[in-house]
Amino acid sequence: MTKLSFRTAAAVLAIAATATFGLAACSSSSPTPAESAIGGDIVAPIELNYQDIDGQTIGLVVGQVININYGGINDGEITVDISDPKVVKYEAAKMENDTQFSAGLIALSGGESTVTFLFAGEDPKELTVQVLLK
Repeated sequence: MTKLSFRTAAAVLAIAATATFGLAACSSSSPTPAESAIGGDIVAPIELNYQDIDGQTIGLVVGQVININYGGINDGEITVDISDPKVVKYEAAKMENDTQFSAGLIALSGGESTVTFLFAGEDPKELTVQVLLK
C-alpha cells in the first residue's frame, strides 16, 4: 500500500482545483466582445458593381441591403424591374442632407425575387435575390 503525505495530497488537490477552475473559465457560454455582432442585429450591406451582375444569386436576410455601384452610369439611365416587390425593394441613389446614398436593394420579407436591370443599349442584367427570415 502506498502512503501519501499530507503535502502530496494537498498539492494534488491544488493542481486539480486550478485545472478545474481554468477549464470552467474557458467554457463560458456568453459570447466574447469579438463574437458579438457590432451594432446588435445590424447586418453588413453587400457591395455589388453593376458591371458584375451576370445572372448570379445573392442571399440576404430581412433588412439587409445590397449597395449597387453603377461605375459612372447615371442612376436615372437604369430601368429596374422587380418580379416580387414584397421580397425586395429598389432605392435609387439620392442626396439627402449633404449625404450621398448609393442605389440599392433592400430585403423586405422572406422569398425570392428576380431583379432585372436595363441600361439603354445593353442587354438586360438579372440578379436573383433570395431573402431568408432572421
